[in-house]
Amino acid sequence: MMGAPAAFDVIVAGLGAHGSAAAVSLARRGLSVAGFDSGTPPHALGSSHGETRMIRELYAEHPAYVPMVRQAYRLWRRLEESSGRGRGELLRITGGVTIGRPDSGSILGVRRSSQEHGLPMEMLDADEIRGRWPQFEPQEEMVGVYDPNGGVLFGEECVRAQLEEAARRGARLHFDEPVRRWQPDGGGVKVFTDSGEYAAGAVVLAAGAWNRRLVSEPDLPLRVERQVQVWFEPAGGGGLFGPDRCPNHSWEWAPGRLLYCQPDFGRGVKAGFHHDGEMYDRPEDVDREVRLSDEQDLRDAISGILPRLGGRVLRSIVCMYTDTPDEHFLLDVHPGHPNVIISSACSGHGFKFSPAVGEAVADLAAGRTPPYDISMFGIQRLLG
Repeated sequence: MMGAPAAFDVIVAGLGAHGSAAAVSLARRGLSVAGFDSGTPPHALGSSHGETRMIRELYAEHPAYVPMVRQAYRLWRRLEESSGRGRGELLRITGGVTIGRPDSGSILGVRRSSQEHGLPMEMLDADEIRGRWPQFEPQEEMVGVYDPNGGVLFGEECVRAQLEEAARRGARLHFDEPVRRWQPDGGGVKVFTDSGEYAAGAVVLAAGAWNRRLVSEPDLPLRVERQVQVWFEPAGGGGLFGPDRCPNHSWEWAPGRLLYCQPDFGRGVKAGFHHDGEMYDRPEDVDREVRLSDEQDLRDAISGILPRLGGRVLRSIVCMYTDTPDEHFLLDVHPGHPNVIISSACSGHGFKFSPAVGEAVADLAAGRTPPYDISMFGIQRLLG
């Protein structure tokens, strides 16, 4: 016969980038925390894998993200120190450049963030881009905006470090034990897994592509987007793509079409489209096999702008974005249950913010207002 449910201050459902960060922030505040994940993170089943992730201070998506990402930089450095890792083992500054036409959304977006927050940036024309990085071949009408604080996060290592920190601070982590459902329980919440039931004062739903299943009411308009990441071997001048000679770089290579590349840390240059993937209602329906057409589509896109990156494919994987209709985050309390915090979707650009999101989640769980404005991530905009 099953015993009485275990009691915690907060339960976190999903231990990827945001869930593991929430567990850290909650545990740092002295709360009793339990975390659950369907696998053993860091794993390749969700949205937090792929070796490297981009971090940028000049944020094209909206200036409102800038205070959060600036706090995230500080917290990633804090995690490096507290975890005993050396500087650069989680976050490495490489610089970052955004390239597109002067009137493209990407260029206008980064310039707006720079102007509103007084951030340093450097405008470059096509000749200046080629002169600084001969591995790039922008079209003549393109310009670049250089962000000296751009860099790379080592994704799996970041998740691992957050989980280790949470455990050191007393969080109980349950791997290979997904949360199946939850229900209100007096003034708290009861959570059910295949292994038992658990009680807590609050629950954080950070299950990414599975969050829509955990939030059956209201029906959230979230879609799962299939994303392919490919690592290319440079065809020539391979040293030009190393982190000491190549920033992270994103391109609006055609109107409204985006791709990104990460420097080569010894295992090839990571490249992928940002959005443009096939859409699904359920994560289990996503085609996890990389097709030859996936690799060829990306090769065709980079051939005109990165001609020295046309070597063989070293490996490729599929991951998922969980998208809102406006491609901004969802980070809010449940409209009917103030002790249920929803921390997803990230719409494909949330990893870098993880520790700052974790702080915001801990504030919401305590009924406090986070120190940066998260109003644009509210749930009501998705329910109209």
